[in-house]
Order: sequence, then structure tokens, then C-alpha cells
Amino acid sequence: MTYGLIIALVIIILAISVWVFGLESAWWMQWINWAAYFVVLYFCLKNWRDQHNGGYIRYGKALSAGILFMFCASIIYAFYNMIYLTWIDPKAIDHMLSIMEDEYYKRGFTEEQVSAAMSFAAKLHNPGMQFFSVIISTTFLGVIISLVVSIFIKKEGDPYQQAMSEIDHTEE
Repeated sequence: MTYGLIIALVIIILAISVWVFGLESAWWMQWINWAAYFVVLYFCLKNWRDQHNGGYIRYGKALSAGILFMFCASIIYAFYNMIYLTWIDPKAIDHMLSIMEDEYYKRGFTEEQVSAAMSFAAKLHNPGMQFFSVIISTTFLGVIISLVVSIFIKKEGDPYQQAMSEIDHTEE
């Protein structure tokens, strides 16, 4: 939970930065978000490996821990997002929909296509649906990032030494 909280705080700080500085449509902000997710998850997994696993971890265990950390972070972030959309900036959804509509027109969509897309988007962009959407999308993002980060985190020790240390601990 601690690592999920750390990751959630970073995600929330990035979201607040986007809101305060009006960077919703800045394409480069997505790259900063991705880089931050990778870096924070890397350091959380590395710390967890070194502090709680004796400095060793297999790929599968690092992967599952990364997904779990991101799932915990997604729940915390979903609550923040719901509070933000309900009380802090209730017009944010309208702003997001306006940006989406502009993008559809820029891509050459017809009036009927834009109308249909916006009708569908309006149903999905309410605080309740956003809550579940944030959990699903952030966890999915966590799976993707964990697949990569776990490659760099895995560190397998000597199986003989690990088995002997387990035997020594059971004899005590």
C-alpha cells in the first residue's frame, strides 16, 4: 500500500500540474507522465526488492508487485479524480469534451460522426464512470509499465545460498 500511495501522489501531482498550468492539450505532457510512471515504479520496485526481499526478486514477482502497486495507486487516484470532477472543477468534463470535439473536426469527421461520437463520450464522461475508467486504465498502464520495469528490477541470487538461508531460519 505504501508504494501504491507514493505512485498515486506522483500521479496526482502531475494531474494538478496539468490543471494549474492548463496543459490538457500539450502532447509532450504525455511523455512526461509516462517517464514519471516508469521512474517512480522503478524506484518503488527497487526499494521493495532491496528492503523486503533481501535484494533479490524474480521477474514474475516483480511484475505482480508492480501491477499491485499500480492497482493500489489507481484506486487512490480514482478517488482524487472523482473529488476533482465533482467539487473542484465540475466543468472539467465539459472542457475535455470540447477538446475532443475540436479534435474530431480537425481529423475531418463529418457533423453526424462528431455528433454520434460526442453523444457516446458524454455518457462515459461522468464522475461515476470516470472512477471505474481511471482504475481500469491506470491498472492496464501499470501492467504495460511493469512488464518493462520488471526486466530491469529482476535480480536472482544463488539458489543454493537462498535455500540454505531458509534452512538456517527454520532451525532457529
